[in-house]
Amino acid sequence: MVTQLTAVADRSPAPGFPANWYPDPWTIAPWRWWDGTQWTPVLYGPYGEAWPTQVSVIPPFVPKGPGIKGGGVAAVGAGVGLIGSLAVAIVIAIATHGQIDANDPWYLLTSQLALWVGFVGAVVVASRKNGTRSLAADFGLSWPRIKDLWLGFVGAVVGRMLPLLVLICIVLAGSGFGAPNAAAPNIVGVTPSGFAGWVVVVLLTVVGAPVVEELFFRGLLQGAFTRRIGAVPALFVTAIIFSFAHVLNEGPLAPLVLFPMALVLGYLRHRTGRLAAGMVAHAFFNAILFLLILVPAFR
Repeated sequence: MVTQLTAVADRSPAPGFPANWYPDPWTIAPWRWWDGTQWTPVLYGPYGEAWPTQVSVIPPFVPKGPGIKGGGVAAVGAGVGLIGSLAVAIVIAIATHGQIDANDPWYLLTSQLALWVGFVGAVVVASRKNGTRSLAADFGLSWPRIKDLWLGFVGAVVGRMLPLLVLICIVLAGSGFGAPNAAAPNIVGVTPSGFAGWVVVVLLTVVGAPVVEELFFRGLLQGAFTRRIGAVPALFVTAIIFSFAHVLNEGPLAPLVLFPMALVLGYLRHRTGRLAAGMVAHAFFNAILFLLILVPAFR
């Protein structure tokens, strides 16, 4: 045993050294296992055998596509926006003794702006926290080009085909094309009345929504999903979320009406790498509703 201990101290055991626990020559642990031929990485200490241990190694995340991390931030932003919109409704309900007019232009404006504060806030926070702090670099925000205009127009027409067929069916199921129909003047879940009402609804749907929603859904969300699961799955997942996000305002048919257009908008974002074409398409898509009001059967 003296020979054994001397060999351990010299860190060069002699051949035939019996397999056993001995003081660790490198003092990493109190004891190290000698297998009869060489030192092993098996250690032993006050807490039991320490080697080999099942070390959980988290591999570095490899993005599936371009985009910045921001799914959680987007969820928080949407929640903040919904709470803000609800707060506006509560304040107006208190001020009017519970008589809230969902078509009131000022109620529409303030509640929508409260929602969009959450959306835009999420975009800015995600860019500052996980991106370059440039909305152009992180989300493809830019001024539209000539190409974006015709791409947007074609995209809006393609995206409107199925919803238009649904609207035609509603008209035919009602009084037909021979008389005015009460279904069409309902724009994005509200029925505008008066000059101020129409101005607010036009500004919200043709100007505000295309900018804010494209920035949030196709910029932040689709980019985050693309980074995580790849471009094509991200396009479909974002389209589903976008479609169902409008159920509260536009009713249960919103997913059916909006999903085709959501796919078009997602494709434009993916194809061009920017948001401008999608914003133009979104604006044309909503504007077509107002043009339909000029047709007697859709009044």
